[in-house]
Amino acid sequence: MTNDYESVGSDPSVITVIVAESQIAIREAVAHVLNLRANLKVFASAATCRESINLAWLHQPNIAFIDADMPSESAFSCVESINSSVPNCRTVVIGHTSSPLHVRRAYESKAWAYVHKNQSFDEIARVLESVHSGTRMIDLKDWQITESPLTGRETEVLQAIAAVGSTSEIAKQMYLSHGTINNYVSSILTKLHATNRVQAIIIAKENGWL
Repeated sequence: MTNDYESVGSDPSVITVIVAESQIAIREAVAHVLNLRANLKVFASAATCRESINLAWLHQPNIAFIDADMPSESAFSCVESINSSVPNCRTVVIGHTSSPLHVRRAYESKAWAYVHKNQSFDEIARVLESVHSGTRMIDLKDWQITESPLTGRETEVLQAIAAVGSTSEIAKQMYLSHGTINNYVSSILTKLHATNRVQAIIIAKENGWL
């Protein structure tokens, strides 16, 4: 979908938006409803992150509204790319989940807001308006997200456990002894109140620590 950008770009009272959503029905519904508001104009939409980056660079919108659940692509990398290449475009992420992992990744990628797909269009429109006015609408405290109890090294060990699994392989990869790895694992399990490595990985991912 492409609208006449020039017709809205010269009106400072209108907030220009691009929508990146992989499902065409949802993409068109979002564009249609947002366009019903006098101060919002969706003038382009994308089915992929790459398309949204190109559209943002080409049209310089006020806001890029990005689906967190893009298949085979990282919406959060997309946010970072738009922030870097189009600094005047503010990014807002929309997702089907309020999991700490998604919210944390949106926060760390410097998105201006994270909204849930269950929120009403009126609520979403108000978020877009607030973001346009300069208010960052994402705060980890609001989502009751806590900092990881793990040290940086413990997080690296847990990442290696998730990727490799074997203590021998992890020790070889990290240039550490088996005993040192086991000590790290014991500390990780204690801090995460986990009974085994698999449970520790699940707990860390659910909380956005991994």
